[in-house]
Amino acid sequence: MAQRVYATSIDYASLAEDPFIGDTAKLGKRLRSASIEVEKLTRLARYDVDVDGYPASLPVSDAFKEATCAIVEYWEETDDPTGATAAQGAVKIGSVSLGTTSSNQTAASPRDKLIQRIGERAVDILTNAGLTSSIVSHT
Repeated sequence: MAQRVYATSIDYASLAEDPFIGDTAKLGKRLRSASIEVEKLTRLARYDVDVDGYPASLPVSDAFKEATCAIVEYWEETDDPTGATAAQGAVKIGSVSLGTTSSNQTAASPRDKLIQRIGERAVDILTNAGLTSSIVSHT
């Protein structure tokens, strides 16, 4: 089965604060990757689906679409669509440290690590819709 994609380029244009920088193929890839993140966040959620596995109710479908667009928008702001920068932690050269310290990165909660990777707005959208697990919802 093909990966479900929860938002289109038209959805992104209507929901994002700023237009996407890049071509439509790149935006399509980002929306697909963000849809994977939305599915990971909602894996334990209970909601009705249609025959293709998409949310059947409009409020749930809208939450998926808005969260998908919010993730892509966050990646555009951070220029980190793979999450590599968020996961790498500190870079240390001698006594100079750039980024978070390794002890702070280790101490970060699962929610904080998630927020660094996909942004708080997407998590809030899905949490407000009752679609995330307790590990994501509680700080």
